[in-house]
Amino acid sequence: MTNKSLKKEDVNRPLEIPAKQGQTGLEATTEFLLKPSFLAAKVIDTDKRQLSKDLIDLQYTQAMIERSIGEVKQGNFTDIEALLYSQAYALNVMFTTLMTRANRQEYMPPTQALMSLAFKAQNQSRATLQALVQLKQPSNTQFIKQANIAQGHQQVNNLAEKNITPQNELLKDRYAHLDTRTTPTPKGIDTALEALGKVNGG
Repeated sequence: MTNKSLKKEDVNRPLEIPAKQGQTGLEATTEFLLKPSFLAAKVIDTDKRQLSKDLIDLQYTQAMIERSIGEVKQGNFTDIEALLYSQAYALNVMFTTLMTRANRQEYMPPTQALMSLAFKAQNQSRATLQALVQLKQPSNTQFIKQANIAQGHQQVNNLAEKNITPQNELLKDRYAHLDTRTTPTPKGIDTALEALGKVNGG
């Protein structure tokens, strides 16, 4: 097996910006430079010194991101799964490193500061893994609730439908003996007023 040496290319090559039919040069560059994939690639390119200087190409980075976007649109989440797990793994390494540094401190303030950062990294790692699990095994709780409500004549809330409350039911049971269940007979009202009798000989 022969070793192949990498050919060093000019990473500062001019951008190749395609123009659609009828587009001006300014419109083509505006659309290209404001695409989400290019903006993400630009951030990576700006910080590539921390990764591998002169070994990351801006346009190829954008092309990689574009391919991943295409996969996601097609329902293939392989890149997302790899990204989430990689981030969770890196965050777990940060947690271990920070905790190790905290244990080496002699005084409480730096120990607390490092442990606080460590626990934040741990929490972010946990949240990232939880997002990955949710992606792989989405919860169907919400779908169950929607399905139940959509089943025709199903009674969802008996109390609301009858316009009653448990308190009202208790009061009705308690004072049931006061209800004679009879309808009073209406009586006529005598509009003629009689004179009052004399009181105390007055």
